Amino acid sequence: MIEGIFDKMGGKFVARLRDQSTRVTPVKSKEGEMVVSSPVATLEVKFDFEVLSRLHEPSFIGIERKSPSGVSYLIYEIATIKPVHFEMLGLDERLPTEIRKEYLQAVGESWGVSDETWIDLWAVPTKYNMTVKDGIPVFSRESVVPLAGSRAYLLSKQTVEKFLCEEKGVSVGSLLGFNMPLTVKPDSLVRYHTGIFGFTGSGKSNLMSYLIREAVKSDPDLSVVIFDVAGEYSINLLDMLLENGEIYSTENFRNGTASFMDSQAIPETLEERQGTGFIEGYVDLLFKEGRVKKLSLSVQKAITLGQLFETLEGSLSSKPETRLSGMRQLREFTGYFYGNRNYDESTGIQDLDGEAKRMLTAILSGIMENVSDKSNIYKQLSSIVNYMDEGTSSGEEALTSPSSLAERFKKPDSPKVTVNYVPDPDRARKAVSAFINELLYLKKTSGIRKKVLVVLDEAQEFIPDRTRSDDYSDQSNSSVESLLRQGRKYRAHCWISTQRVAHLNTNALQQLHSYFVSTLPRYYDRMVIADAFSLSTDIIEKTTELETGQWLFVSYKATKQKNVPAFIQAPNNEDILINNLKKLNK
Repeated sequence: MIEGIFDKMGGKFVARLRDQSTRVTPVKSKEGEMVVSSPVATLEVKFDFEVLSRLHEPSFIGIERKSPSGVSYLIYEIATIKPVHFEMLGLDERLPTEIRKEYLQAVGESWGVSDETWIDLWAVPTKYNMTVKDGIPVFSRESVVPLAGSRAYLLSKQTVEKFLCEEKGVSVGSLLGFNMPLTVKPDSLVRYHTGIFGFTGSGKSNLMSYLIREAVKSDPDLSVVIFDVAGEYSINLLDMLLENGEIYSTENFRNGTASFMDSQAIPETLEERQGTGFIEGYVDLLFKEGRVKKLSLSVQKAITLGQLFETLEGSLSSKPETRLSGMRQLREFTGYFYGNRNYDESTGIQDLDGEAKRMLTAILSGIMENVSDKSNIYKQLSSIVNYMDEGTSSGEEALTSPSSLAERFKKPDSPKVTVNYVPDPDRARKAVSAFINELLYLKKTSGIRKKVLVVLDEAQEFIPDRTRSDDYSDQSNSSVESLLRQGRKYRAHCWISTQRVAHLNTNALQQLHSYFVSTLPRYYDRMVIADAFSLSTDIIEKTTELETGQWLFVSYKATKQKNVPAFIQAPNNEDILINNLKKLNK
């Protein structure tokens, strides 16, 4: 039983609906013109200083709605307030100075005393209706118009919790105005894609890092692959990388830890709290454990057993002198790899164990002995043998390509977190396109059931609204859009983060079912979000007042009720990072 459906504030909150209208906002930019419209209700609230302070915090109200079936309450979210004094309505700057002073003095002395003061309150509908049965609030989706003059009530903390929070969910932050966690379904955040939109300094990487932690913690079957252009996540997730992660980079860190530290964007607050030496020690451990590796964009897609068999079959059967011996070699090939060892056609030859590699080398060498060293088949087989030997001679590790990174998820023991640091945008787009294409191909053809979450930082680089083929933006745009459209069917998911919403591919943007919005100084960016997600312009404009780490969160899937905006304070990822790193020393 939930007690206290409404927060009566000791009888101080008294409000009635004046009217409801539709606010239309035309927006012009170089990209074109659009019109964003949203309904808004205007209420009159009895003036009280305590009520005024409370209404500055995010709040929900229930507007009474009588019907033949009984009384229900239409839930609205407060967007804007304005204290009003009756005498202010007649105040004109054209009045003589002395008269204006008398007006203002009278107004200033009568707040909270005179009945001629009130609070104008603008609220937007959540499109939910609340009924109370046996003292318990019950919510239903309904678009009913409220009636002028209806009473309105503040929803209590307990009712808001019942309205928004998942009982067994994980927290994405503390609900502003209510001092309680907003709990959501973490699997829905992952499965239905998520976006984080905020200007530089709003805390995007802090929030994204925290959400990655919660997603991995809540789902043992999930692996996260981050494409990092700015060099932020290797430090923000340093503890997770040390526990079960890897870093790949196109850069050469010739001086090891020192070069790596110079390349990363280390949060100033983290350095101030712990000092550079604290972080450097753990980065040095990454290098000692071999968790920092080279990512090459020139390495071709790994050769599979199936591809190799087709090559051998075609080459050996094309000439009479190799046809008979080739048939024997091919039977030996299929009998050993597919019969005795239970490999399949999609297995990359670099993924074979030592015994299998030696067997394959012996088979290929046997074929090479029976063909001319001038022939194409000899050159092909010689190249394949050398390819298999890469990384096994002289103790050197073979180069890793984005495609071979995707192939790693065929194995159950793939890392939980992989950070790909590719600072050059063109190369980053090439890497993203190759990785996603291979990941989707493998999931469609090999039945890989492991969940993979692809995180794209600076998403405007990968899914811009205008693309070219020469900088790989066309390729990455197509690949990411395919991931967002099709990935959910194959347990491949995507989160994006950006500060330039207006420069994103809107088709990709509309595939997101959850999103976090912080301060976006550009008006057009805010209106793109309002239009793409059917969000009230009155609510989106409140994001301009948010402090660092504060976010507007809306979800169609993860919260208990869909598409209800909620303002939160995100947890501090640095606190978690520092605590976890210190535990590693114990």
